[in-house]
Amino acid sequence: MDRTLVAFYLLLVSCAIALSIFVSRTIGNLVVLGAYGMFLVVAFTTRDGLQEIREFRWPYIPVQTHRALLYPAVVLWVVFAIGLVLNPSMQAFLRFGAFVGLSAITLFIVPAVVSRKRAFTAIGVVGAVCVLLALPSIIWPDYTIAGVEITHVLDSQRSELTLGVIRRTPTSIFDGISYFRILVTFGAVCAAGVAARTRSPWMVAACALNLFGVFLGLGRASILALVIATALAVGYLLVGRTALAGMMTAGTLATAGGLAIAFGFLPGPTGLFQSVLGPRVGFWTATYEAFVARPILGWGLTDTTAIVHDFYPGETLTGTHNSYLRLFVIGGIVGGLAYLALSVSALVLAFRRVRQHTSLALTTFCLVVMALVIQLFTGGTIFGTNLSSVLWALSLAYAQPAIGD
Repeated sequence: MDRTLVAFYLLLVSCAIALSIFVSRTIGNLVVLGAYGMFLVVAFTTRDGLQEIREFRWPYIPVQTHRALLYPAVVLWVVFAIGLVLNPSMQAFLRFGAFVGLSAITLFIVPAVVSRKRAFTAIGVVGAVCVLLALPSIIWPDYTIAGVEITHVLDSQRSELTLGVIRRTPTSIFDGISYFRILVTFGAVCAAGVAARTRSPWMVAACALNLFGVFLGLGRASILALVIATALAVGYLLVGRTALAGMMTAGTLATAGGLAIAFGFLPGPTGLFQSVLGPRVGFWTATYEAFVARPILGWGLTDTTAIVHDFYPGETLTGTHNSYLRLFVIGGIVGGLAYLALSVSALVLAFRRVRQHTSLALTTFCLVVMALVIQLFTGGTIFGTNLSSVLWALSLAYAQPAIGD
């Protein structure tokens, strides 16, 4: 295992540790920053086989870029900088450094030194390990790691999905179930893609463990993303790229229509759709109103939840629960459209790569779709130290062409 791959594993593990019950968020963020710094040092000092196929290489700095991702990313960085100038604070300064610096590394440097195969393998392995750490809590709700008592079982219940057997919902080492759900969902798809290419029994086992983690977590957004990815893969294997285009078009129209009905813009069972979305209808409405209050350049890199809370009529607001709306609040119409352009560009690039007729190209497309779908229901973006942010940014990064497999 070479140094760049070790550094990449450490980066993923640090992102998981930062969200674990073992450290505070402040210490966790410092751990992530340290891992990114170590990765940069290794990337700048290691020459590998990917150098010859990179799009270009700045002196001593390995970079893999495509203008379709680079241009909207630069626009977002400029919007963040303007927001920092207009609303300066120490918190905004720290977020600016993390949003710009870490996203630049993840989007444009990581894919230049770590091939898709190795990156997807690492994600699958880290997800499988977290599932293994969660398994004891399924049988014994309380156990200890390094003197820390693990009691992170969200609930225990019987359901039709488990045929009446009591199913525990563990959170593994994380302090929230959502992180575990996202990791194992992406881990399952990454491991499946590598297993299809290499026929490795170890990756088949990693895929199975991640799928078991998805079953245990039973997160609606994660399961929806996994079902969509599976449908896309089956459609491609049966029909080809035409199926992907048709399914994506139909899915986009269905999603837009469902949201329009939920908010009363189109006639239909509004109550049914609102019951499915739950409190997100109120959260999204308040987020939209916060955007309208400052539509040009937004509110800057402040606490988005605190801003939106002033427009929320209820008592408890847990977040924006929509990445795209959150970027409109942060960066106004310019930032929001730039983020949409970045997302759509990654989807188009990934779709073009499917013409390579390789399992990893199809896996990349599925990962991009999953990232875009999950962001409809969560407030996390590709910016920051959050594990989900890093996974989504990596999905977009590997949609770029001319990356070694």
